[in-house]
Amino acid sequence: MNLRILNPTMKIEPLYEHQKRIIDEDKAKCGLFLGTGGAKTRTALEMSLGLTLVICPKQQKLDETWEKNNKKFGCDVHLTVISKETFRRDWDTLPIYDTIIIDECHNNMGVLPEYRQRNGQQIPKTSQMFEATLLYLKKHPPIRLYLCSATPVSPANPMNMWAIATILGEKWDFRAFRDRYYTEIRVGTRRIWIAKRDKATKDRMAGVIKRWGYTGSLNDFFDVPEQTHRTVKIELSEPQKRAVRDITQSEADVLVRNARLRTIENGVLYGKKVEELGPKEDLMVAETKVYPSKKIDYILERSVEFPKLLIFANYTAQIHEISQALKGDGYHVLELTGATKDRKGVLEEAEAREECIVVAQSSISSGYELPSYPCVIYASKSSRFVDYEQSLGRVLRSNALKKNLYIHLVVDGCDSKCHDSIMSGQDFQERLTIN
Repeated sequence: MNLRILNPTMKIEPLYEHQKRIIDEDKAKCGLFLGTGGAKTRTALEMSLGLTLVICPKQQKLDETWEKNNKKFGCDVHLTVISKETFRRDWDTLPIYDTIIIDECHNNMGVLPEYRQRNGQQIPKTSQMFEATLLYLKKHPPIRLYLCSATPVSPANPMNMWAIATILGEKWDFRAFRDRYYTEIRVGTRRIWIAKRDKATKDRMAGVIKRWGYTGSLNDFFDVPEQTHRTVKIELSEPQKRAVRDITQSEADVLVRNARLRTIENGVLYGKKVEELGPKEDLMVAETKVYPSKKIDYILERSVEFPKLLIFANYTAQIHEISQALKGDGYHVLELTGATKDRKGVLEEAEAREECIVVAQSSISSGYELPSYPCVIYASKSSRFVDYEQSLGRVLRSNALKKNLYIHLVVDGCDSKCHDSIMSGQDFQERLTIN
């Protein structure tokens, strides 16, 4: 175990019991797959030895999350932190490290259930990020390796299991794994692999993940106050109904049609229009149509009840419409999107204010805390379960346990199908308990 000399004048928060157990077991390589808010960062730092490299999402690098926690908890780790994008680019020139920590490691596990050709041989189809991770670990095997994620694997993508096994040095047969966890279907000349979602498969997956390391939600480690989830069915406005009929009749491609229907159900529609520049010159430009949405009406009603409110929405145009409606009613609104430049400043202001509404993009759901917010509204979700699971931990943390209300706004149609798919992933996540 890594013993460090700490500053005697520094007041250090005590370790939680589950952290003590993990640190005492002192595994050299494992997954820290604790639920969102389960104190993975400090646990990984406490177990690190020697020169330590942290590979993390870009925003965590910019926010200096790992450096701040290293100082806050008095871990005194010799730390180098780089974004996963920098790692993917520079892996072949990086020196050797004693400890490697891969934060939000699911981002590094891009493997598809398909083959590709390389030098006349069939190999699994993988992302550049996964290849960089695997090649670096083979070139410079660390003494310690910790994979951190609340959502290492989802039922929709069992291939993450094969990727993690490979990263941890296990030799799994790719074809046999695919046959066990996927079903092949044919669409014309295309072969498509669909993940199996039956109970037996989910149980088997959960068992394998537990074998690799530590799992469990906040409920396994703490006396967590009741967390209330409420699903609210929202009707379409008349303009939305007309737009739905038009798209249903005019769009032949099923995938395109469903994608456009879901945006309409959330009050927007992205498209193109021809703009005339001159007698002989036209330009195709982006056009976003906006429809009256009863989801916004519901949000305005709830904003009266909660002085601090966190809202997640999947579409940039939807975020803008929600923000404008709230500002029009006199609320102080902050947006958190991919275009937000000073995210740190936005979050500090959001916490400091007694009354504030934050409207965040569904995909921007990790790497920050808003513990003073008691209510979360999902105006729309992304299609990735990991985004939803991470979002739960923005208002519920191990150091800020409280009651919270989560409201899911759902329109019957493509919107409800996305919601149901995400919530089925939650069913799998509940299997990753310590019991």
